[in-house]
Amino acid sequence: MQQDFYSGLPKRMSIALDKLFTSKNWDYSDPEFRRKKHVIHAVQSDYVRLPVDATEAQIFQCADYMIKQVYAYAAKYQVDSLVVDGVCMLCRQMGIPGPQGTDYKEQIARAVDRAWWIRSLRKEHARRFEHVAIQLGFTSYKAGVYISNESAIRQRKRNQENAALLAKTELQNENGQVYTLEELSALGTSNKAIRRGELMTRIRGFEEIAKDLKHVGMFWTITCPSKFHAVLSKSGDSNPAYQGASPREAQAYLCKVWARIRAALKRNNIHPYGFRIAEPHHDGCPHWHMLLFVAPEQAPEMEKIIRKHALAEDGMEKGAAENRVKLVEIEAGKGSAAGYIAKYVAKNIDGEHVGDHKTNEGWVVVPDMLGNEEITPSQRVTFWSQLHGIRQFQQIGGAPVTVWRELRRVKYDAVLHAPENIKLAWAAVQRNGDSLASYADFTNAIGGVSSGRRYTVRIASRDVEIAGKYATYTDKRPCGVYSLGNPNAIYESTRYQWTRVDKKGGGVAFDLPWTGVNNCTEKKQATGADTEIFIKELKEKVENVRSGKVKIQCHGKSLEEFVKNWRNRE
Repeated sequence: MQQDFYSGLPKRMSIALDKLFTSKNWDYSDPEFRRKKHVIHAVQSDYVRLPVDATEAQIFQCADYMIKQVYAYAAKYQVDSLVVDGVCMLCRQMGIPGPQGTDYKEQIARAVDRAWWIRSLRKEHARRFEHVAIQLGFTSYKAGVYISNESAIRQRKRNQENAALLAKTELQNENGQVYTLEELSALGTSNKAIRRGELMTRIRGFEEIAKDLKHVGMFWTITCPSKFHAVLSKSGDSNPAYQGASPREAQAYLCKVWARIRAALKRNNIHPYGFRIAEPHHDGCPHWHMLLFVAPEQAPEMEKIIRKHALAEDGMEKGAAENRVKLVEIEAGKGSAAGYIAKYVAKNIDGEHVGDHKTNEGWVVVPDMLGNEEITPSQRVTFWSQLHGIRQFQQIGGAPVTVWRELRRVKYDAVLHAPENIKLAWAAVQRNGDSLASYADFTNAIGGVSSGRRYTVRIASRDVEIAGKYATYTDKRPCGVYSLGNPNAIYESTRYQWTRVDKKGGGVAFDLPWTGVNNCTEKKQATGADTEIFIKELKEKVENVRSGKVKIQCHGKSLEEFVKNWRNRE
């Protein structure tokens, strides 16, 4: 093989591919060789986006160059809408979404922020890198289960950096209490044990409701067609039917299938409730497990609908009927539905009480060493979910969990004179000593499992002015709950005003991240006035560029030449 054949790939991949090609003595007539050669050629001929083997320093360098390009557009066009169009064109070239915002000023403010570019470029690069690893066979049971070793190392490092930042960031509330963000994070569902416990509480609640209603449990597994799988499930060899889809594309396919199933079930007045778990095959392609409860007389029709839509695409291919959609009926008296799904929940969170960690194909995955640290199978699953942005757990039907969580923030004194449904719902979400919270009692208190939009307890919200990093805007934020019969009586939840503790004295006021907004910036809180000042300064810089007082210093005359310089680096 020529030495430059593998240029642009990480060293481990280059060495492994060279050994593979040499050992098999492949030539251009071999289909697998042609597929891998095509992937390598695509990587080497991509002169616009970041190289697949780009370092963090190169990502930072590219972010700086992008900002200079934005200033160049601003100097050239002088119109906000045209500048945003130019920014969006840059984003399309780099494979990232354009900057979001309610107006052009906010979008431009993002486009000249180095941190925004770094986040966007880093995410796109990580996903593209892993997609290349999947296509070349480096994500599989034989190489790196669920996620390639390179991506696992990178994601672990990012998580450690985030944890270190949380640990050193201190907050103080209006009562004078001081905590680190790490301590506050450990009190919520970011804590894996709490996350697992809450999921199991809700699953157990659904099972209790099903038992009272004499509904049956059905455990489904739905898998993508063969063309989404890079590696054969049994042998671990390259799949000749694979057409190059990424895990996110496979997840989009499963979401589309479920949307069609849900619509068909609704047309037939079938309303199942339960949970969906998305987890990876050993090659990173997602599949779904679904625990659904339904009235026994509706089960046969629901089975027919699910099988029809799960096999609608490529349903005649070999093994589709047996492997693409599977059903396990949970019989009354023969085990618990919650117990049946518990291992899938734990397996995809922290591996607690799982025993042997088995893939969907039946292989046992054991912890391994990456560098000087051990990495567990459950950590690999978490890294897979974080990297690809795939939601692991989702409730199907039933009462909204937002009300459940909001009631936990409502104090006892606030519901003393509340209607009976709110009192019962409030009592159901509390945990006192040995008394556990009951999702079944909560659901029944607000209308039952199949109430849909007729639930009698709702989230109350109020308009809040939010001073974000890029703009100040008004949005609705939860402030408690109310009963559907009397929407004017709001039973308020407790939220604290937190201030970031400045080591030099002083602080920044903001709400906890659970409100969906983190108003904390590195140095000070951004305001609408700050944004106006920024836009003014931007226009001054643009005018300086146009007048020739300031010249933009680029690493090359064009982005293509800039990236080529990276490839020619020593």
